[in-house]
Amino acid sequence: MSGPLLGVEDLTIAFEQGVGGLLRRGQGLFTAVDHVSFAIGRGECVGLIGESGSGKTTLGRAVVQLIAPSAGLIRFDGTDLTALPARALRPYRPRLQIVFQDPTESLNPRFSVEEIVTEPLRLLKLGERAGWRERALRLLRQVGVTDDALSRPPRHFSGGQRQRIAIARALVTEPELIVLDEPTSGLDVSMQARILNLLRDLQGRFGLSYLFISHDIGAVSYLAARVAVLYRGVLVELAPTRALIAHPAHPYTAALLGALPSWVRGRSELPAAEPTRIVAAVPGQGCPYAARCPRVLERCRTQRPERRAIGAGREVACHNPLDSAA
Repeated sequence: MSGPLLGVEDLTIAFEQGVGGLLRRGQGLFTAVDHVSFAIGRGECVGLIGESGSGKTTLGRAVVQLIAPSAGLIRFDGTDLTALPARALRPYRPRLQIVFQDPTESLNPRFSVEEIVTEPLRLLKLGERAGWRERALRLLRQVGVTDDALSRPPRHFSGGQRQRIAIARALVTEPELIVLDEPTSGLDVSMQARILNLLRDLQGRFGLSYLFISHDIGAVSYLAARVAVLYRGVLVELAPTRALIAHPAHPYTAALLGALPSWVRGRSELPAAEPTRIVAAVPGQGCPYAARCPRVLERCRTQRPERRAIGAGREVACHNPLDSAA
């Protein structure tokens, strides 16, 4: 089928707010994802970056139908998944998988590795049970885990090995799209590199599409062809990875890139930040970044900037973008 594999259109996810961490009726709504739109092509990796609490994980879980959106559409292979009842979603679940940030939490400590990897086959009733073990063995070998792991529980393995097991579990249903939710954040630098190399190899081998969620744009830049930048649930910039790193358009993107070494950025320095002038946005109006922005204008407080094209494949939601990106 032509067109993108995944299309997220005007997606909004809101939760009821509470006191002391408890959700209570009548306390109002907290909007975690605010009218977000983007697409992922077949075989493409799109990075999703932003600070902790920006709504990245919430968005990723909505894509794989673990969270129901409040509004908007999620089209997968041309079908709006948000319009389907639970039974009708069943054929799509094998095609959409997720690798969570912490494999220690996501792997059942009471299961053996064989049970962990084959659990999606059991839950979704896929294939013949007699062939599950062989499929698990094949995938474990492909992700770099030895055959003797099958009978052992996850506590016997390092963090990097547990993440490889989690990746094998995601692959077992032969998905087309995998959401990678901070898959390297808990690993040391050398293991991060190995996992990133593994993910790149698997993408080429199986023709996978990825939504790679991270706060680390350096890791995202290794895999992603395009990057979407999320701030407080709002998608503020979308651009090809190299262009975004070399010439960020949104002041928030520039701030995120500030911690990167020059060899990653592709130039020695980012545009110099202007003195910050605090202009708080009116709740529900204005730019959500107004209070922190070094380029803030008076209208940023009351007028929410719409995403607009600023070049080939580039969009930004900013009244006063950085000139170097134009």
